[in-house]
Order: sequence, then structure tokens, then C-alpha cells
Amino acid sequence: MNYLLERSKLFLFLFFILMLIGAYVFTTLPQREIPETPPNLVLVSAILPGAGPEEVETSLTNPLERELQKVDGISSMQSVSANSASIITLELEDGFDPDSLVTEMQQQVQRASGGFPEGAQAPTVEKLDLTFPLVSYMFYGDEAELAGMSEELAALSEEVEAVNGVAGTTVKGLNSQQVLIELDSDALAENRLQPFEVLQSLQGANQPLSLGTHDNGNEQVVLTVEQGEGIEKLQALQVGSAAVPLEDIATIERVDEATTDIVTFEGERAISYTVFLQTGQDVPGVDKGVSELIEEFTEGLPAGVEAERYESQAENVTTIFEGLYEALLIAVLAVLVVTTAGLTLFGALTVALTVLVTVLAGLIPIPFMGVDLNQISVIGLIIAIGILVDDSIVVNDNIQRRYKLGDSPKDGAINGVKEVYSSIISSSLAIVVTFSPLLLLSGGNGAFIKALPSILITTIIASTVLSITLVPMMQYLKTKRRRKPISDTPGFLGKPLEKLAGFYSNRVLRGVMKRPLLVGIGGLVVATAFLALAFFTPFEFFPAADRREVTMDIRLAEGTTIEETDAFMADVTEELRNEDGNIDEIAVFTGEGLPSLFAASMDNTGANTGQAAIRIDREATTAADFIEKWQPELRERYPEAEIFLDTIVQGPPVGAPVTVTVTGPELSELEAIRDRLKENMLAEGADVVTDNLGDPVPAIEYVPNEAALQENSIALSTVTNQLQLLTQGVPLYSIYEGATPLGVTLKQSGIEEGQPIDLSAFQVPEASTEGPPSFVSLEELLTAEEAEVVAQIPHQSAERAITLKAFGEAEDFENSMLAVADAEKAELAEGFEISTGGENSDQEAFFAEIGVLFLVVILLVYLVIAFQFKSFGLPFLVLIAVYLGISGAILGLFLTQTPLSFLGVMGIVSLTGIVVRNAVVLIDFVETRRLSGNFNIQEAIIESGYARIKPIVLTSITSIVALIPVALSGDPLFEALAITIIAGLTFSGLFTLVMIPALYLVYYRFTHRKEKAA
Repeated sequence: MNYLLERSKLFLFLFFILMLIGAYVFTTLPQREIPETPPNLVLVSAILPGAGPEEVETSLTNPLERELQKVDGISSMQSVSANSASIITLELEDGFDPDSLVTEMQQQVQRASGGFPEGAQAPTVEKLDLTFPLVSYMFYGDEAELAGMSEELAALSEEVEAVNGVAGTTVKGLNSQQVLIELDSDALAENRLQPFEVLQSLQGANQPLSLGTHDNGNEQVVLTVEQGEGIEKLQALQVGSAAVPLEDIATIERVDEATTDIVTFEGERAISYTVFLQTGQDVPGVDKGVSELIEEFTEGLPAGVEAERYESQAENVTTIFEGLYEALLIAVLAVLVVTTAGLTLFGALTVALTVLVTVLAGLIPIPFMGVDLNQISVIGLIIAIGILVDDSIVVNDNIQRRYKLGDSPKDGAINGVKEVYSSIISSSLAIVVTFSPLLLLSGGNGAFIKALPSILITTIIASTVLSITLVPMMQYLKTKRRRKPISDTPGFLGKPLEKLAGFYSNRVLRGVMKRPLLVGIGGLVVATAFLALAFFTPFEFFPAADRREVTMDIRLAEGTTIEETDAFMADVTEELRNEDGNIDEIAVFTGEGLPSLFAASMDNTGANTGQAAIRIDREATTAADFIEKWQPELRERYPEAEIFLDTIVQGPPVGAPVTVTVTGPELSELEAIRDRLKENMLAEGADVVTDNLGDPVPAIEYVPNEAALQENSIALSTVTNQLQLLTQGVPLYSIYEGATPLGVTLKQSGIEEGQPIDLSAFQVPEASTEGPPSFVSLEELLTAEEAEVVAQIPHQSAERAITLKAFGEAEDFENSMLAVADAEKAELAEGFEISTGGENSDQEAFFAEIGVLFLVVILLVYLVIAFQFKSFGLPFLVLIAVYLGISGAILGLFLTQTPLSFLGVMGIVSLTGIVVRNAVVLIDFVETRRLSGNFNIQEAIIESGYARIKPIVLTSITSIVALIPVALSGDPLFEALAITIIAGLTFSGLFTLVMIPALYLVYYRFTHRKEKAA
């Protein structure tokens, strides 16, 4: 310490440099609304054109899953085998390098693809990066004008995606285009050509044409053949031995692909244009560059088209941060006001400066911990300011006390620090070990809350260092320069605080020490009674955001066309608008749904699904009230549809309350079990039960005539290829028209939409090697039968599995659903299994994890304090302060009827570290005075109470005042956090000042009685 004091000015300059670095880090940290929660998901997809779900399962999904199961580090594997496509979703375990796992998966997938049937496309392995929507625009108006914006939007996307920080763009409501080659059956017959000959010519045309090089005697030259580009190249392509131009036997044109999305905005046809943000980027910074490009684009829109900035994360960030920065400013002002009230003006400025340097220095390592500037990190700063002031006040107050006792400027600074540094370090270490386990929370919840412990740990460490260095330096320099008598009652609250200290030490403590056991036990009884109020406190894991958006998910029967779904959604939304005057705006996304806006997503989307985004008047109603009013009403009016209304939840995405998964080998038996479970769940109080298998869809099943195929030497693949050409066509490859990629599809004319398929009208050639080819009608080779087939086959962990999701609000809902599952489980045939889960189970798993971490925290805090006091018994007295803090937190939530939420639990865990400090320093003062030999036990307690009550009151008031704006902000996410800490600090502070001295006296008498007896 002497070394530091003699070089005070040099170290002050060093601290100034740290402030500048911290300020730079603060201004350059990426800003976003909520923390990024990495999904740790990998998507494996494979395509087999024309194959049904069962063929896809056998040919693609099963071999892929077998190989992927060999990869270590996969926590779950789910797949869907649908028409023509296999989609496998893999969730990675924490602790594994995702890039290495993806590389290993690619190798395994490549190995599996070696056994794929002919015609299967190469599988892809893609890690799903966490991309948030940055900004979304609506272009709406004249439908014909909108349809012509394809190239303009493609050019815009090229510019926007070049902006640093942009992950990509999504356009919905505008059909993509393809090149359709439609073979003319009559022209084929006239030129004696077969469709497979055209297909072979087209496949060969996509191969690169290389003639190599030639030495002409003078130089080495490259040999090339001039070829057309795009559609012109296809038109000139020569087919068959007669070299017939393709344009003579087919029409080749750009056409719209099948509609996958229909978007309407306020009843008008629209195009949704959404820009996505890369991970770790600054929202306002990237938004500025993107918005400039899009605003410039909107100036050149056609006359019949208008543009609206539909959703902007940057605007949300600005609004949120304005409120949080106001709360942060109030917290800083609270530090100044409270410290000035109880300290000298210079002492208050010293404490305030120390807190400022602490916060800025504590921010320096934050970027290296993967934390950015978001709601959680700013709240962490607000909490930190209330905690940080404690160290500085304790050190400053004790140095002032030493000066009052007559110490010299240097001795006062050294002795003032020496008397309290051990308790400050141990209590700070207790806070660090309290928050450190929160960094180990797994999954999305851990990623969501990571900023809070990170900020608190770094700032607490900085506070400990600065309070025992910067504060004594400032006091030493000031006192050395101008020595004045230290006021006995500094600050405008000095005299009241002095009277309070006298009343507390002479009246309260003396009264407590007359009946210490009664006081201690009575306090514990009261605290336990308050803790029991948890059973009467509402619970909400993550609260709904106080936003005006409500999303409505609708799913109709499989086989419903997208046009029918869109008409249904239009009817529903029109009814809502007509009957509810609190609706401001409606946008409908039929098909794949919203482009990840408002944290809304749907599984298994298609032509029969859609989402509506409804903006309500927040001054007239809330999202929760709107949902409560309309969800049951719409379900009753439209029983043929699955309808869910939801709003933004301030946290990681949540799932269904209860899920039941049935696994087994036979799909028919799985369906039967699914049907029984669904019926019983609905009977036991479920409002809606969904599943990932869905209802069967109508189909025409073609049964091969094996005898006719053999008699005519025709391979079944020839027949199926012909059918595919007649129906959906064969996708080939992509060509470029300018910078626009266009898929090429080959199809044969002859089957009109809306007309039945007449097999007798089409023929395939016999496999003959002699004479002219003869043809056989498809009607002779196939028999058409009407049937119903599954739309998809889901898997879980490489087994066939159907997952049911149950939703309901009935009392004891979860237990009722689990009872249904257990009853069905008892009747299962061999080879079939039932497992349960869901949001409620996930929450139980989270609280179990928190419970384990909390026990670890208590153990670590105990060890820290045990080493501090060299005692096994004294730490238990300190841990009583934790118990009091938790009881106070529950009391605060109960009185305000604030739900105990995820962040409420985080507030309770935070209290564990915060409240021990007062108890540690108080007991340390008592121990120091008792061991000095100048005080008996009661005098030591009274003297310590007199010395500690002032900093305890000041620091508690500072922490509480700093959080009051957050508690009153109305923010449902942070209200519970602020209330738990405020109530816990208040209750624990009051009871600590009474119970800790009482229990300490009981402990002292008990231990010394044993020593005397020994």
C-alpha cells in the first residue's frame, strides 16, 4: 500500500487510461434487443424427385441416420421423410466444436449417399446460424406491378447482402421463376423421339465442353466452341440422332414456380422483404447501411406500389435502450445523492469516481466473454452500480474513521484499508462464486442470461481492486495537501445517520443481547413464514413482452391448396377486424408463414398453413387479453382448423406445455396409438392436441402389372419416369439469365390441371433391339387405385416416432395429460415406447439445474467465508443472511403479485452474493474487536454495530434506489428481477442488523461454554 500511495498520481493516470479503454469498449459493443441464443442445430437434406414418403424413408433417411448416429456430439436427431425430400435436424451437445462436428457429418453423409438410388440429388449439410431479422419492409398495391418486381428485388438483394453484417434476405409473396421445357407429345411422335432421349440430351448439355489446347507451331492456344447462353442455348440444343432442335419439339419459357407464399397487407396483395443480421453484429450500425439502400430503392417503385417499413429491430433497440439508459442514469445519480448524504463531498466524489472507473474497467473483458450490449447486460450494469458502491463506501468510511482517531494522511489510508480489506475481498469473492455457476447454465436459457453474471463478475473484481487502491489514493492526496479536522457527521444526512447509529448500537443491540436466542429464533420463524408465501405467488417462466403484435397460426387439413388456405385466412382476419375495434393492422402470410418476425415460427409448413400478424391498440388492450378473448372463440367457430394465438415472449422460444412421443416400427400401429392418445387427452381437458404425422392425404396409387412389364421387357423405372414427366416434371439444373439463376424442369404435355389422368393416352417403348420400336399403353402396365397415404413419416433418434403436443389451461393440466400417457403406456405392444416432455418438463429440468447450481453456490460461499474466519461455524451465521434475502424476495413478489419468473429466480440467486457482504463485514468487525482484547463480546458487538450501520444503510439505499426505476418501468421481463433484489435487500438488511448480532452472541456463548467445559 505504501508503494501505491507514493506513486498515487502515476496510478491515477493509469486508471484514467483504463477509463478511456472502457469507454471505447462501451461505445463499440454491438447493440441488440435481446442476447443471441445459438441454436446449435445442423440440417441435413436430401432430394429424390418423385419419391413418396416411404421410399424416401427407405432410400434416403434410413441410410443417412445410420451414418450420422456414428458421430459423437449429437444430443438429438429428428427427421421427416416427405414427398421427394428427407430433412434431418440434429441438435449438437454443448462442449463440442460445431465446425468439427459438421465436417465429420459431411463425411458420414457422403458415405451414405454412395448407396442412394439413381436420380437422387447430392445431400447437403448446413449448420443453422443464428440470424435475427434486422428490418422488414412491405411492398403492396397493384398485383400486376408487384409481379414484375422480381428482377428489381433480386438486384436490391445483391446490394443489401454486400453490406457488412447482413446474413441474407428473404422475399415472400413473390413467386420464383423457372425455365419450363414442355415436350409436345405430337411433335415427339412426328420426329420419332422419346422423352428419355430428350432428357439424356439435356443432361449432356449441362456438362462442361472442353477441347483442351493445341500447339499451332507459334503458340499454345485454347480450343473452344461458341455456345449460346440461357434459354437460347436450350432452344438450339439438338436432340436425337436426327439432331432435332429442342425448340421444334417443346415450348421453352420462363414461368412462375408453384406458389409457396401468398402475402397480403391490410387486405392488399403484398411482397414481404426481410433482411437478416449476422451473429455478433451491431444492430443500429448495420441497419443504417441497409436502410439507406432500401429507402433509395423505394423512391423508384412503380406508381401502383407503396412501401412501408414493417418491422425494425433498430427502432426496438433504440426505444428499449432509451428507457434502460434513463434507469442507468438514475442509478448513477442515486450513487451521487446517497453518498453525498452520508459522506463528505470529497468522499462522495471519490466513491462516485471509483464506481465510474470500476464500471468502465469492468467492461474491458466483456467482448472476449462473448457478451454484447443488450437488455440483460444493461440491467446487469444497473445492478452492478448498486453493489459496487458498497466496497468504496466501506473503505472510504473506515479511512475517515482512522483520520478521526488521529492517524496521519498515509497511516490513515493504510490502516483504513488494512482493517477492512480481508472482509471486502472475501465478500467480493463470495459474490463472484455466486455468479460464476450461472455461466454454466446450458442451452438457450444459459445463453440468454450469460450477460448478467459476466457483467457482475468483471465489475465486482474491478470494484474490489479499485476500492482498496483508488479510494485510499484519493483520500491520501486530499488529506496530505490540506489537513482539516474530519467532521463527525459529514453529509446532509450525517446527523440523522449518527443518531441512527447511536440508537441502533445503544438501544437496539443492547435490547437484542438481553434475549439473543429468542430474537434469532423469532426472526427465523418470521422469515420461514414469508418463504411459504411462494405457494401463493403467481408463476410465469418467461413473461409476454409488452408489445402490440399478436400472431395467429392456422393449419388446415392436409391436401388443402394454398389458394383455399389463403381464402380461409382472409375470412378469419376479416371477421376479427369487423368485430374487434382494437385491431390497427393485419398482415397475412399464407404458406410458409412469417419470415421469423415477432419470434413466431411454424413446423411442417405447406399449402395448408399460414400465419397472420395482428397489431393491436396497446392503449386499449393488451396482447394477453386479446389472446384470451379470441383464441377460444376462433377455435369454436372454426373447428376444422388448428388455431393458435401467441405474442412475443421475452426469452428463448418455448414449446407446448406437454408433449408425448410414441416410437415403434409399424406406422399403422403408431397411428392407432396416436388416435387413442389424442381422443383421451381431449376428453381429459386438452383444448387442442396436434401431432407431426397429420391426417392421411388423398392419393392415386399405381399398382404395377408385373406380368405385363416382364412380357414387354419394360423396366418399372421407365414407367415411373414417364409418369413423372407427365405430372410434376423432372428438375434438372440451373441456368443463368443475366445474374438471375433459374431452375430448369422438363415436363411432357398431355395432362391438364383439373382433369383426371388417362393412362390409355400415353405409351412407353418396349426394350427391343430389332426392328422399329413398338409401344405399350401405360394402362396395360399400371392399375390406378384411389387410396389415402401419409404426407410424411417422422423419426426421432432414427426410429419412427409420432409426437403429440397438448395445449390447455385446465387445472392440473400436466398431470392429467401424463396420466393419459401412462395409461396408454401400460397397454403398449412389444417394440413400442412412450416418452413425455414439453415446456413444463423443460422448466422442471431448468429448476433442477438451478437447484444444483444453487447448492454449489452455497457450498462455495461457505468455503470462502470459512477460510476468511478460519471457522466451520461462523459461515452458517452468514448464510442466514441468504435465507433472509430469499424470504424477503418472496415477500416482495407476493405483495406486488409479480410472477416468479426466470429472471426472478436469477434475482434470488443474485441476492445470495449481495446480502452476504453486510453479514461478513459486520462479523469481521466483531471478530477483530473481540480478538484485540480491548472489548468484551457485548462491547465488540455494540462497537461494530455502531461502525457498520452507516455504510450498510447507505449501500442498501443506493442499491434499492438504483433498481426502483426498473421495478416501476412496467417491463414484465425485469420487474421480477428488480423486485426480488429490492425486497430481499430491504428485508435482509433490517433482519441482518438484528439477527446476526443476536445469533453471533448465541454462537459465541455456546462455543466458549464448550471450551470451558473441556
